[in-house]
Amino acid sequence: MTKDFQQIVIPESVIGGVTICPSFKLPFNEGAVTGIYSDVEQIEYIVQQLQYNNQINFHFRKEGCYERLTVMESLKFERALYNSNAVLEDVLKITGLMDKESVKIKDLNDVQVQRVRFAKLLMHEQPIHILEEPFQNLDVETKRIVEIVITTLKEKGYIVYLLANNLEDLLSSSDQLYRLDTTGLEPLDLQEERKEFEKTPETENQLIKLEKIPTKLNDKFILFNPPEIDYIESVDGVVNVYVSGDAFPCTLTLNDLEHRLVPFGFFRCHRSYIVNLQKVREIVTWTKNSYSLILSGNERTHVPISKSKLVELKKIVGI
Repeated sequence: MTKDFQQIVIPESVIGGVTICPSFKLPFNEGAVTGIYSDVEQIEYIVQQLQYNNQINFHFRKEGCYERLTVMESLKFERALYNSNAVLEDVLKITGLMDKESVKIKDLNDVQVQRVRFAKLLMHEQPIHILEEPFQNLDVETKRIVEIVITTLKEKGYIVYLLANNLEDLLSSSDQLYRLDTTGLEPLDLQEERKEFEKTPETENQLIKLEKIPTKLNDKFILFNPPEIDYIESVDGVVNVYVSGDAFPCTLTLNDLEHRLVPFGFFRCHRSYIVNLQKVREIVTWTKNSYSLILSGNERTHVPISKSKLVELKKIVGI
């Protein structure tokens, strides 16, 4: 179904003499799932370049929904809009929404809304499907549902691309894996990468190291993968982890968090702040002697950076 399509090329993006994204060709493999591991800014750039390509269907992690419609009404609208032959009962069953079909979108929780977005994905019949951060901020059951959706698309012969800034999320669902950085698109050995994440204890007493950051909200603990975190702030000895604009209290000290997170691309930009460098979009002058980092996203979040740390950061990013 895709033999007549030309290979898709992403043009280079250079801002202020700095390469944000190199030019590269999307790997072409019909009926396969290709994982592309990259940072947030490059993923956003890829989406911008391709979102109007009529041979591609996109799954946007924050795509809007008609909140006044019920789940079934929303799916019926989507099916009619794209002249799809999808069987709605099958779609509801795959996405675990059978008991929610009469519930309005506005009354669903965030994870259930994500399931509706994946249900809509099954309505589209373009030969190429690109999924933006398909596993981010999902519970275990919904991640399993996403894997089923991806397998369903693959079995229909579609080309599927998964764009994510968390390598672990790509390992279980990809047939081929690539890393995208400023030097280009590099193929990774999928088997070797999977082995890196396998933990084989050498002794019965060996401790398992989990790369999760624990936070506590009310009476429950919430664990975050490092790439989900935007920045961390310490005020009067109280540490908060910020994810998508929300603050989550953390009992670890800023020094402990710095030690854990530096290998994941985090940077101690100020005595009271640690920032995820993958989320930094701009470095701006705040006052005459102070500077600020602006993070990716619609909120234009500002994180202060001290003058001495600015010098260090410039060396890290090569400016």
